[in-house]
Amino acid sequence: MHEKHFPLHDAFRGHTIVHHQLYHWNGKFEATGPGRPPHVALRWYAFPSMIAFHTPFFWLIQHFLIPYSFWGALAACVTYFTGYEYTHYLMHVPKGHYVERFKWFRFIKEHHRLHHKYYLRNMNVFIPLADYHLGTLITSEGWRSKALIHKQNLEKKDKAKETTPANSEG
Repeated sequence: MHEKHFPLHDAFRGHTIVHHQLYHWNGKFEATGPGRPPHVALRWYAFPSMIAFHTPFFWLIQHFLIPYSFWGALAACVTYFTGYEYTHYLMHVPKGHYVERFKWFRFIKEHHRLHHKYYLRNMNVFIPLADYHLGTLITSEGWRSKALIHKQNLEKKDKAKETTPANSEG
């Protein structure tokens, strides 16, 4: 929904243009005021559209690759979308709900806040595992990618080897 050529132009406009302008990363990330804030939840047709889009792929996967996987994949899709909508709403409209107290929720809220600063990073709001693997993860420490993390780990190992005293015989 962050590309102009997204098939549902209204979803692109509603999310990328309106949502990101209403809820900034630097101070106006949370909605204020009474009532239901505008442009936090996706449009009513987003859920049925997502299911309709994924269903043929789930059927093809079941038919050609993994037998008996259709209903599990569909259930995973429904669970993910429900979790996304719920947590995304709580990120922008905090209500003191018990979920907001968990460390993982605070992490994904910060993850999403940074998405509002760098809108082509931290694309996966609910489970940021894909951002890590695709190199689109950014943390409050700065840009993070698999290549950078791998390089940093190699540098740490090299430093550890340099500081380890050589075994002396004798």
